[in-house]
Amino acid sequence: MNQNEIKKILVPVDFTETSENALAEAMTLAKRLKSEVFLLHVVETNGYYSAVFPESNIILPSFAELKKAVKQKMNSMQEKMAKKYGISPHAFVINGHIATEIISFSKKKKIDFIVMGTHGADGYKELFIGSNAQRVVTLSNIPVITIQDKKIKAGFKNLLIPIDNSLHSREKVNMAMLFAEAYKSRIHLVGLPSSNDEQEVSDIKIKLASIEKIVSAKNMSYKTSIIHGKNLAKTAIKYAEENNNDLIVINTGHESKLTGIFMGAFAQQIVNHAKAPVLSFKHSPDHYSIDTPGFGIG
Repeated sequence: MNQNEIKKILVPVDFTETSENALAEAMTLAKRLKSEVFLLHVVETNGYYSAVFPESNIILPSFAELKKAVKQKMNSMQEKMAKKYGISPHAFVINGHIATEIISFSKKKKIDFIVMGTHGADGYKELFIGSNAQRVVTLSNIPVITIQDKKIKAGFKNLLIPIDNSLHSREKVNMAMLFAEAYKSRIHLVGLPSSNDEQEVSDIKIKLASIEKIVSAKNMSYKTSIIHGKNLAKTAIKYAEENNNDLIVINTGHESKLTGIFMGAFAQQIVNHAKAPVLSFKHSPDHYSIDTPGFGIG
């Protein structure tokens, strides 16, 4: 994938500060890449009305009435974005299950990229239910950026690519370079061996050296480190916090075992707990490839 292939960006909105942060990021990216932006609000069919109108004696509005009210908010958002960024996003309001409708909409409109806010998840929700953002990441066949509510300033200047020793695809290097080029960012390559085994560490060093050649050929700024830790996700998150990384790039497709419910432990922890935005996408042998000798990257 190159910058010219990101023509349509989808932003699910729920009018919270978190989704506003995601929208600001999407609009900034769209302006740089000359992309269209699609806003989508999904009215949750199960439990939504009771959450908005907890008093049982209130007559609940019909979907048509609710859609009209939400559409007014969306129109206001459109005007605000057009004035600020010079881009007027398309706006849609539908009903259904949030994650399912986001995926369905992205396929119907041939979306290239999704940017959405997430409040994360913990406890049994992280293990069995997950946030809507986590479900979208798991189900989506296109790249997804998830942004926590702490994200304020748009743009990415320090990108983190965590590298482990599993036999995974190398596409996230190409994806990271796309953003590094768009934002003139520095790339942080962090090797994450799961043990002190000499062979494992040696294999990771070989991978890092291969990536360094790719990045150097593009004249991009980078930094390379190898860090040991019992929990690789926590180690990566700690590194991101200490080095002011504002985007973590991960691959999730190789880790998904049960479609639509689980991601691998590493990706799941990163998406739910990293304070920095996370760019994740599934492995696809037909997309996002780079012309270099094969090597595994987690």
